[in-house]
Amino acid sequence: MEHDLKKVLGFSALDFLYWAYFGAFLGFVSTYFLSCGMSSSMLSLVMAAYMFMAFLGAFFWGGLSDKKQSNKKVFIPELIALTVLCIAEFFLVKVNIFFAAIMHPLIGFMAPPLGTNLDSWMLRSFHRDAAQFGRARALGSAGYAIMMLIGGQIYNRIGFSLIPVVTLTLFTIILILAGIMQEEPYEQITAKREKVNTKDLLKIKPYVFLIVTIFLTGIAIAPINSLKIVIIESVGGDVSILGLDSFIGVMVQAVFIFISGNLKRIPSKTRMLAATVLCMVMLVLTWQAVAPSMIIAGTVMMNISYGVLLPTMRETTEKNVPSTLKNRAHSLTDAMFGSFAGVIALLYSGTLMDMFGAKFIAFLGMLIMIVPIGLCLMDLLKKEE
Repeated sequence: MEHDLKKVLGFSALDFLYWAYFGAFLGFVSTYFLSCGMSSSMLSLVMAAYMFMAFLGAFFWGGLSDKKQSNKKVFIPELIALTVLCIAEFFLVKVNIFFAAIMHPLIGFMAPPLGTNLDSWMLRSFHRDAAQFGRARALGSAGYAIMMLIGGQIYNRIGFSLIPVVTLTLFTIILILAGIMQEEPYEQITAKREKVNTKDLLKIKPYVFLIVTIFLTGIAIAPINSLKIVIIESVGGDVSILGLDSFIGVMVQAVFIFISGNLKRIPSKTRMLAATVLCMVMLVLTWQAVAPSMIIAGTVMMNISYGVLLPTMRETTEKNVPSTLKNRAHSLTDAMFGSFAGVIALLYSGTLMDMFGAKFIAFLGMLIMIVPIGLCLMDLLKKEE
């Protein structure tokens, strides 16, 4: 019992620090690019390239973890390489903004898959216990939220020059803690018996339904997430509002992830429908926004949605996917919801923002969101027949 408590506390701290580290740089990088003279349309293309590489990285790093039969041995070198790229990008973009077009996609290849790796590491360490995972993962959301609040204030007052200092400080602590944390052995017997490949994921109907639903949802909301600062500025806000928006939203998300063990009592199909409807509410609030408070209200709705959706994604994957493909399957769900959906959405959203205004992409997202809501509703009604 004491060992389990130490494990939960250790991974809670690691997840808290990792997502604070993620927020310190990547949470403000879009704002930093804009301050260096990048246009909204160019930012959209850079973020699209970032997400495309994140999609490729999901397969590479997830597959490498499955091959190495280890999350820790992949996490640590990947973290080191990511930090080197982030610091290099920060200084090089000041020299020439086009360095971002080269550096940022490489960061995308590593950063989102690294968070998925940590989730998989925790799930294995907690023996797939949803309640323990939810508590530890909730601290990760809190770490990101707190960093966005503090970072938004200090970067707004002192300047973006503090980004590398904060990033390197957190990196050092994470590296030490990750080295200390133990790793549970892989299920060697099961792995030897099962001979499967990535294409077998497409034969698992519940998993395929999950992928399709979250992909369409991701397309609808990706432009809002990636270009939030542009939308906030369109209603009179600034980088401090961006930090406050993220803090409030992600703290709400943390609460729902924390209680995910209790939410398992609600059928997963009902949770999926609720998550998609909440995303629609966010898009409506953003479309109608006349002040930053409405943007923040929408962010709260979206983070409640993600707080419900993330544990449901993990649960569905753990329940239906063979052990030898779990890392790749978790990586694919995150990639489809975030990076791949984002690639498609961001190819047009920056240009549409420049042509029709920042909030137009929220209206377009509302039209797209009708499809995943309809799919989830039909899936739920099938169950009740």
